[in-house]
Parts: sequence; C-alpha cells; structure tokens
Amino acid sequence: MRGLLGIGVFLAGLGVAHADSADMKPTEITTVETVPAEIAPGAAIAGEIVTTDMAAGAVVNLFSVYADPAIPVAAVQTTFDVDPGKAIRLAVYDSKEAFLENATVKHQALVDARGLAVLPLGGLAPGEYAFAVYLDLNGDGKLNRGKIFGRPKEPVAFSNGAKAKLRKPRFDEAKVTVEPGGVVVITLND
Repeated sequence: MRGLLGIGVFLAGLGVAHADSADMKPTEITTVETVPAEIAPGAAIAGEIVTTDMAAGAVVNLFSVYADPAIPVAAVQTTFDVDPGKAIRLAVYDSKEAFLENATVKHQALVDARGLAVLPLGGLAPGEYAFAVYLDLNGDGKLNRGKIFGRPKEPVAFSNGAKAKLRKPRFDEAKVTVEPGGVVVITLND
C-alpha cells in the first residue's frame, strides 16, 4: 500500500495539518494554472517545509511564497519523481456528512518540473474543511483502486494527517481551519 501522508495547513506561516482522495470525474473539476513563484537562491522546496535563518533566528515557511491575501491556496508537493504535466486532483469537504461522498469543490492542477502543483481556492469561505488529494498517474480522472480491499493504486493523502487504516478517516480527523492568506500544504508520498 502506498504511503498516506500529508503535511498540512500553514496559516500565516504557523500550524501544521495534512490531505487524501476521492474519485473525481474530469467534468466535475475546475482546472487552475500553477502559480509561478520566485524562490530565493539555495532555497529547496522539496523535502523542507520550513527553514531557519540562523542570523535572524526566524523560521520561514517556504510555501508562503504561494500565499494570496485574498484567498486560501493549496500547494501539493510530491516527494518522488513525477513526470511534469500529471494531474493533481483535490477535493474539499465542508461537513462530516459530505466527507468523501460529496465534495464542496474540486480542483485540479498539473505538476511542474519540481513535483509541485499550486491550486488557488477562490470562492472558499473561511471555515473548517477536510481535503482529499491524489495524483492521477494514468490520467483517467478517477482514483484507481485494487480489487482486493479497494486500496488506492495511486498516491493519496488526507488533511490533518488522517490515515486510512481498516476504515476511512472521519471528517473530524481530517478537518483544518482555512482562511484567506492561508496555504494548505499537502505532501504526497509514494
């Protein structure tokens, strides 16, 4: 089984949470373009979420370069080699009744050469949400599962570190607080 892990919500550079998946048909997805960002020389996004400026003694969230003061943003990073252009599919849920059944919003973005996809979450009101994300390796628009036990065949992650073990995670295990200017950071591990 592929590892299920995500690293979560950094609001104004503070806090941590994680994200997983749900089947999404291509017709239900809003495609967004990856937001380009200038990264300081020597700053590595892959593997390092925060870095400490020893001279200033400050902790810096490297994903804060993707923040937009008007809306929340999701930054999805892979920790393994992915061909650029593969789709990251993200579902957002606003209640325990809807969790993994009826997404409030669905987005997709393409992975860039660094293994990163950035998804602006415009129209998402401040509040508590749970995120589900997967990498659509074969481009068919749905999360592929095995025939035995229905385990995902594609990398998935849930917000707030919630993990699927012998059952699906619950909304209260995956929920995170989202507000304008926040960056939901989700890491997909293979």
